[in-house]
Amino acid sequence: MNPIGLTLPFQIGKNGYFEQSYDTFTQIKSNITNLLRTKKGERRMNPNFGSGLQEYLFEQNVLDSPEILKQIITDEINNYIPGVTVNKIDVGLSNNEKNQLTDSYILYIKIQFTFNNQTDSLELTVNQNNM
Repeated sequence: MNPIGLTLPFQIGKNGYFEQSYDTFTQIKSNITNLLRTKKGERRMNPNFGSGLQEYLFEQNVLDSPEILKQIITDEINNYIPGVTVNKIDVGLSNNEKNQLTDSYILYIKIQFTFNNQTDSLELTVNQNNM
């Protein structure tokens, strides 16, 4: 069986330098993860690639309007991952204090999607440490 692509996060693979995906849903999940964790302008020669979700980590009142984040996620997946239909997105934001001087802001995302009449889901966290 031939590999389709690389999985995220990068890790040492069994058959080479990086772990590879051998099924479509694993690769789609890696592609969505890569897309949503990439900042706009970060990818060389493709400045529009990425979601820009990290910009919303520190926005006030983002929980009052999660529809903005849902629309961004849906639009980016539709633009960059053809054939994937987004069925449902759940978004949550957490402010967990690490200590008295540092706050940790975490964006929780759960995406249910369909590809080739099969449905799967992906859970993803975005914070200042894993962007």
